[in-house]
Amino acid sequence: MNDFRTGYLYTLAPIHCGGEGDLGNILDIVREVHTDFPYIPGSSLRGSLRWDVNSINPAAADKLFGKELSADGQMGIHQVWFGDARLLWVPMRTMSMNGNRNVFTWVSCHSLIRDHALLSRLPVTGFPDNPVGTHTGTYYVADAQLQVSKPETELQQQAIALAGDWTPSLSSAVKSTWEKNRIVLPDSDFQTLMEHSLWTQIRNKINKVGEEEEDDSEGGAEIFWTDVCIPRDTILYYSWGYKLNKLNPVTEPEHNLLKDVVTGLFQIGGQANIGRGWVQGWVTNKTLPTEQPNQLTQVES
Repeated sequence: MNDFRTGYLYTLAPIHCGGEGDLGNILDIVREVHTDFPYIPGSSLRGSLRWDVNSINPAAADKLFGKELSADGQMGIHQVWFGDARLLWVPMRTMSMNGNRNVFTWVSCHSLIRDHALLSRLPVTGFPDNPVGTHTGTYYVADAQLQVSKPETELQQQAIALAGDWTPSLSSAVKSTWEKNRIVLPDSDFQTLMEHSLWTQIRNKINKVGEEEEDDSEGGAEIFWTDVCIPRDTILYYSWGYKLNKLNPVTEPEHNLLKDVVTGLFQIGGQANIGRGWVQGWVTNKTLPTEQPNQLTQVES
């Protein structure tokens, strides 16, 4: 039996899932090949959730995610799957030229809104080439001047919504702020933001002589590098679901354990030792799927 659902992540700390494009002392993050947008691989999401479930009930983790590879090369059958977590709304500080004030807003783009709507069964519609948002006027976003207009149709307003209900811990303050402060950009403008406006931090480490890099000076070498991360307050979405084993399907207690994990606080990606990667999760469907018997049709001869 196949089961398809939508999940959301709200980042409470910067997230770093390392990519292959590191240049010198710049630690880049994994990005989609076709868009160059950062994302969280489904394997990272699945691994984090399995770790949390396993720390509570190892047997439930094996049943849900499949047993890990054994010495004889055998693996268990998984009954829950997770897709990549893609960007949906990225936080930005903007300058409103109307009131000459800073405005905290969330920014998305046409393709991300479209793909999320297709996956979440929301209305799919087109958007104009100019920015649209909850507040009209002239804004500066990352040094770019934008003339923002209102969404043109009711379908556009429905398309930029989230599927299902927000998690209770975010539904009061965060949801109300998000509903009032959103801008949808054309893909090309959003891509420029993702190239130059992600969260970065310069870090340093002083190595002792003989560690990692040799240094002739007394006291060792001081190394600087720049982390690139998905910023906190970002909203991502992902697909997930069950593929139940007919002979030994997931039971209600095991499902409830997974539900508590995916709708709680958990950590994704690297650099957990400095507090990176914490997210608040929630899903649109919390019910355990049940296997439906095949309905046979008798044909009279």
